[in-house]
Amino acid sequence: MRNRKNRIGRNDPCPCGSSKKYKKCCENKGGSQSEIPEEVFRKVQEHARGRLMWEEGYGKIREIISADFKGQKFVAVGDRLHYSKNWRTFPDFLKHYITDVLGADWGNAEIAKPYKERHQILKWYDSVCRFQQQHKKNADGLYSCIPNGIFAAYLLLAYDLYVLRQNASLQAEVIRRLKNKEKYQSARYELYVAATCCRAGFEIQYEDETDVTKKHPEFIATHRETGQKITVEAKSRHRPGVLGYQGDKQNDEGEIKAGIGRLLRKALQKPTDYPFVIFIDLNLPPLSQDLSQEPWVKEIMDTVSQIGDDTMRDYFNLIVFTNHPHHYGYETKPDPKKDTISVFSQSPAIIPEHPDAILNLHKAALQYGRIPNSFPNN
Repeated sequence: MRNRKNRIGRNDPCPCGSSKKYKKCCENKGGSQSEIPEEVFRKVQEHARGRLMWEEGYGKIREIISADFKGQKFVAVGDRLHYSKNWRTFPDFLKHYITDVLGADWGNAEIAKPYKERHQILKWYDSVCRFQQQHKKNADGLYSCIPNGIFAAYLLLAYDLYVLRQNASLQAEVIRRLKNKEKYQSARYELYVAATCCRAGFEIQYEDETDVTKKHPEFIATHRETGQKITVEAKSRHRPGVLGYQGDKQNDEGEIKAGIGRLLRKALQKPTDYPFVIFIDLNLPPLSQDLSQEPWVKEIMDTVSQIGDDTMRDYFNLIVFTNHPHHYGYETKPDPKKDTISVFSQSPAIIPEHPDAILNLHKAALQYGRIPNSFPNN
């Protein structure tokens, strides 16, 4: 007689952890449900639910791989194993990880410079240290505080570096450009875009930038579940006096325009054989009012509406406008609010076979800013 108590419903999460419904995954792959012991059935269902909760919070990326052994915390990232006896939380590990990726020698050389000459990352590091010194540990020996903008910017940089390496998408060229003061802003945004694609369930294939005979997008991405390929381009708006860019910072923040027309036109010049997704960093101060009331929202919508041609087709499928104003924040105030606006084409020139794969990118963009606080089983 069948053990119906332990039977997997066709609409239940598949026990294999694929995040698909059972009927769309392993139902027809063999095996007898009636033979599943109750304890095994319970554990596989808990794992499936846990995986769905992880993806809801952090996207379709690999979960943290960690273990405790002889007083040390071990964390596996890609093909490397890190360990320390001092990591109580996952952010503790991230503060080590960013130093390891960028190189302690490079960091120490930057710290030795006068403050004004240091790379932006090391200026943030200085602020992070001072921020921590202003807070005391609780009874558990942990810090409990609301991050300010600089603290958040530093940790999120470390986390995106982690996400890319954990998902086999971090290139040495990306790290090299991050360490270049003049190229940092663009490289940081490209890092965010790549991590967002990973969170949406895409694998990344970088273009050969040494081929100077043609223009290149940032990368081609392939959705793991559907095989949908997309072309991805990233653009970041430079502003005088912000993130090390030359010039004087504009003081009247209410008068700053989005000014993304040139960036958008340049992005649309990139060749593509696949549905085209464009990310644009607005690099604006934090919103002072409701998103719908911001003048620059109407400005970017008007700009998008003017980029078409006589074919009545759009040469993009999705444009994601983001504003992550961590660096506009104050040390004494919480991290400023982030904003994301996604514009989907209603008449794209290239129609995707799997439009849901592209829809996932908007959700993944909204997951930016979420960092796991604890290690598994902690």
